[in-house]
Amino acid sequence: MNPTGTASAQAAPTPAENALHSFAAAIRDGDIAAAAACFTREGTMITPDGTAVHGRADVAALLIQLTARRTEIEVEQLVVRRAGDVALATGRLRLRSDGPAEARIEQSCSLNLVLRHLEGIWKIAILSPWALPG
Repeated sequence: MNPTGTASAQAAPTPAENALHSFAAAIRDGDIAAAAACFTREGTMITPDGTAVHGRADVAALLIQLTARRTEIEVEQLVVRRAGDVALATGRLRLRSDGPAEARIEQSCSLNLVLRHLEGIWKIAILSPWALPG
């Protein structure tokens, strides 16, 4: 992480950042179990329409939809601010996935992320990978 608190493309991710990078890799690989394991048990994912999906099992059901569309997640920018065992991250993601008529859709999205350090590992508590409406 550079002095401004922003992860650069060359810098190795911090342990807190690894949760997001591990999640993105698991989605890319189509590994629902590994992607869901990146969340806390009570973890929440916010959908593009602003719906909050709570708990690993329900988040996993949402992740199935992402992998079915061959979603790829690239972390473009990430700023993490830690306070003990909790961290708030903001940044930008580039998402690519299958759309209608086999077209690939690409979008750059604002990211909001809350991380928790549990049992020696950072996990996603809240993930909102899309800009919310309104």
